[in-house]
Amino acid sequence: MKKIAQAVMVAACLMGAAGAANAQLGGLGSMMGGGAKGGADLGTEVNTFVNQTASLSQMASRSVTAINMAFKSAEQREQARAEQAAAEKITDAKERESRLAKLYESQAAEAKRLYDSGEMKARMATLDSASKKQVGDALLNFGIGTLQAVALTKTGQSLIAKASANPMNISKIVPVKDALPLLGQVVSDSGSFMAGVVKLAQGAKIDVPTPKADSKPVDIVI
Repeated sequence: MKKIAQAVMVAACLMGAAGAANAQLGGLGSMMGGGAKGGADLGTEVNTFVNQTASLSQMASRSVTAINMAFKSAEQREQARAEQAAAEKITDAKERESRLAKLYESQAAEAKRLYDSGEMKARMATLDSASKKQVGDALLNFGIGTLQAVALTKTGQSLIAKASANPMNISKIVPVKDALPLLGQVVSDSGSFMAGVVKLAQGAKIDVPTPKADSKPVDIVI
């Protein structure tokens, strides 16, 4: 998973820049005037960003949920499946992104618990072939999501910087600011416990392809 490691290194720099941009956003209210052109274009760009982040949130949450489900009972799997489906059915992109971000946080915390407790290590090799494939596919998708999170962080930083030229754009850029923490968490998790999950999977002879910029996500049915 060298691509993920590289993505984490790049994202560390981007997160610092995004933090500075967020601080800058907080001071926009005191600015007067502003000569930025293309305000309407900014709104379109923000909408695109929100839609892309919602898609990333869906893939990341679905990936971690799929990994967790391999170690859960039938009842627990059904509950996780229902929660994921309910979040994905939300039509408003901003609301869907927010709901999926919260779902990702809870599922990532559970995956980290399984990893840190040693339960995941103890059971990984005992999974049946279908569960092993699901874990491998989910890890590939998560890796692809990490690369996307790095790119979206850079886009978000650019949009916030663009908005700084006109205080009238504050309300337009808020969804971008709100989405940055999820992007940062995905990248951070990929370089911490999720990297350990990849090693466990490989140790259990599970195929985990290295994600590339042009890699296509696998359709995972949970």
